Amino acid sequence: MNYKKLLSLFAVSTLALSACGTTDEGETPADDVEDVEETPAETEETTGSASDDLMDRAAENSGDAFPEYGLYVPGAWTAEGRIVQHAPGEAAVIPVDITSDHAEYNVYLVENGVITEVVSNEPEVELTVDTPSADTEYLVGVSPDALGEVGDEVAEEDFYRTEIVLFEEAAPAADAE
Repeated sequence: MNYKKLLSLFAVSTLALSACGTTDEGETPADDVEDVEETPAETEETTGSASDDLMDRAAENSGDAFPEYGLYVPGAWTAEGRIVQHAPGEAAVIPVDITSDHAEYNVYLVENGVITEVVSNEPEVELTVDTPSADTEYLVGVSPDALGEVGDEVAEEDFYRTEIVLFEEAAPAADAE
């Protein structure tokens, strides 16, 4: 949320809490209560109350918290990208999980700006890099649009969501004797 929304939410909460806590010491809470029957006209008026408006705004803004196309690449996160480990001398496999309510989308593996693999409409994908190199920039992206085929150039900005992938050779497992 932005600063203005947080400030207004804080102000409304403070006002509501302060209003609940203000009672005169001579009065008891029971003295303030009146038996009033609610009429339909009063119910319609309270529908547009501040709390209802806040709830409506929160529902509208919830789209910011839950993107249409979620992209998850397991691995350690760094400022440079996700670290995916692979066995020394073997191909590297990048597991990718996509979360979306949409049925049609494309998952891309991009090496140095060129598409090397495209998978469509699969929520769990395994992309393969035959010979990972430290000199190559690897990118995994998801898009509802067809951005090209294998061999086409594509920019990172064209994707809905992206993740930069860095490869690291896994240490060989120690043999238990």
